[in-house]
Amino acid sequence: VAERCSFLGYVIYAIFITGFIYPVVVHWIWSPYGWLSAFRDPEIASGVWVSPGVIDFAGSGVVHMVGGSISLVAAAILGPRIGRFDATGKMVSMVPHNSAFVGLGTLLLWFGWFGFNSGSTLALSAKFILLAEKVAVGTTLAASGGGIAAICMCFVKDGYLDLPHLCNGILGGLVAVCSAVAVSEPWACWVIGFLGGCVEFWMAVAIQKMKVDDPLDATAVHLGGGFFGLICGGLFGTRLNTDAAYSEDQPCGAFFPGCGGQQLGVNILGGGMIMIWCMSMAAIVFGSMKLAGILRISQKEEHIGLDVSYHGSAAYDDTLDGSGSHKYRQHAKQAIQEAIEEGDEQQA
Repeated sequence: VAERCSFLGYVIYAIFITGFIYPVVVHWIWSPYGWLSAFRDPEIASGVWVSPGVIDFAGSGVVHMVGGSISLVAAAILGPRIGRFDATGKMVSMVPHNSAFVGLGTLLLWFGWFGFNSGSTLALSAKFILLAEKVAVGTTLAASGGGIAAICMCFVKDGYLDLPHLCNGILGGLVAVCSAVAVSEPWACWVIGFLGGCVEFWMAVAIQKMKVDDPLDATAVHLGGGFFGLICGGLFGTRLNTDAAYSEDQPCGAFFPGCGGQQLGVNILGGGMIMIWCMSMAAIVFGSMKLAGILRISQKEEHIGLDVSYHGSAAYDDTLDGSGSHKYRQHAKQAIQEAIEEGDEQQA
């Protein structure tokens, strides 16, 4: 929704997602009471339970599919940025302002993933420290696999190596491995990351073909990588690793002898339920805001840019002598005054 969603829209959907949509999925899969939880405690929980529960150690489904499902619906309802598609419907390229910052941001996210994945052990005592160490190794391997996959796909499709695609491939690999990172061997984590990078790249292409404007490819990274990650959670879990991370009663991955496909089936069911819940709720939230006329900024504000129209100055100084700050302050004041006058005329 970047570059065209109103500030009020941001506030409203943030409240609904964090306060209502996301907590429901967390309860389903990570709570000891959840009907899809591998951590369900039968002594205190009652009601329906899909045994043996979803294997989603660090949130391929619980965290990333939630965000990816909502982002797809939000971008579709909000509509594309002005100029994103030409008169014939062909996509117009909009390159990042600063690819170096894109790379830096990706590295920061990658670093944070070590806390996100390894911290999902919830403890560092006894055997948990060994599991956290293994998870950190698997996280690194998945990121490298995803980056390699995406940059290769970029070269195959476009004939060059593009940094943003590399960065999104890294993130796609990290998202995909979250589900199975604790139950998979290190080699399997690299494979999951590599395939997750491929899924992310081609899903981003498909979404562009659908004329949905997703500036950061958030849907491809989080929905595509997340759902693929849940599938891998039902495929790559070894008996030894599953016993260590969960319990002896938890089924292992379908790729290993004697494990069967029960875990794969439950994980796919979990992914489907996450999409149904999040997409339907997102359609209500974003559709209501669109009908109320509070979701999208005006065309004038979009042409000026949200930095200037909402925050009073531009994020980038395009002058060589550093005089841009004064120039943009004056431009911002003029733009804001014109927007106010235009609003007064419309009310009149």
